[in-house]
Order: sequence, then structure tokens, then C-alpha cells
Amino acid sequence: MSAARAAMVPLSWARTLRDGQVIDVCSACRVREKVPGTLDREAGCSCEGGELFDVLGHDRFGHRLANTLLRAGVDSVERLSSLSAQQLRDLEGIGAASARRALSCLRSEPGG
Repeated sequence: MSAARAAMVPLSWARTLRDGQVIDVCSACRVREKVPGTLDREAGCSCEGGELFDVLGHDRFGHRLANTLLRAGVDSVERLSSLSAQQLRDLEGIGAASARRALSCLRSEPGG
């Protein structure tokens, strides 16, 4: 079982140290982080998830939140920005923690 899991790691998530915390990052981000000179999170990421993934983060929570929003029809940062915290919580699969994360990420965006 552990050999199968080890074979899957390059295809899924990896643990890394970022901002003093150990987090899981998507495999595309993990590969790019190892390239010298790509210290910036966004600049070093090659994930093809799209703008929601870039805004919400390339960790497990960010990817899960972006996928849930996409399933709910929220397919752009502009659309996400138009929703209130209550409207976010009303979406299927979005709880209070997810709504806080989404709004927090929007506030930290340049121009957000």
C-alpha cells in the first residue's frame, strides 16, 4: 500500500514549508517551487486551475474551495467578488470557514 501511495504523490499533493507553516500544495506548484529563482508563490505556480485557484490558493483548501465554487457556477473572480458572505454560505458545499477564506483571499488580492 505504501508503495502505491508513494507512486501517487508526484501526481497529487506534496507537503512544503511556506510562510513558516507546513502546507499541502498541488503537484504543479510543488514542481515549480523546486526551480531556482521562483520564490514567489504565484510566479512559481504552473497549475492550470485558472484564476479562482490562483486567488484562493494552491493548497488543498484553496483547490477544494475553487472546485466547489466552480460546481456552483461561480467561475470567475469577478463573479466571486459580487457575492456576500451569506450568499457564499448559501451555495452547496460552502460553509462559514470557506466563505471566510474566499473573502479573505479577495481582500488580499491587488486591487481587491
